[in-house]
Amino acid sequence: MNVYKIPAALAPQYKGAGQALAAIAGDKLVGLVYLEDAIPGFDGDAAEALNDDRIGPTVRELSALGEVIAGMCSAWEFVEL
Repeated sequence: MNVYKIPAALAPQYKGAGQALAAIAGDKLVGLVYLEDAIPGFDGDAAEALNDDRIGPTVRELSALGEVIAGMCSAWEFVEL
C-alpha cells in the first residue's frame, strides 16, 4: 500500500475523506479527482469505478499527468488501494 502526501498545488482539489482517483508521476501525486465529482451518485468502491463507463473522461485527463490509481483521501494523504 502506497501513501502519498497531497501537495499544496492540489490543495484546491482536496475535500477531506473520500474515494478518489489520482495521477502519480515520479512517485508524487500530481492529479486528484474525487469519485463523487467524476461520477455523481456513485456508491461503489474506488476499484469498481475504473470499470464504470462514466469515468472515462476523468481517467483520460489524469492519464495525461501520470499513472492513474484508485484510493482514499484522508488527513491530507492519498492511500492507494
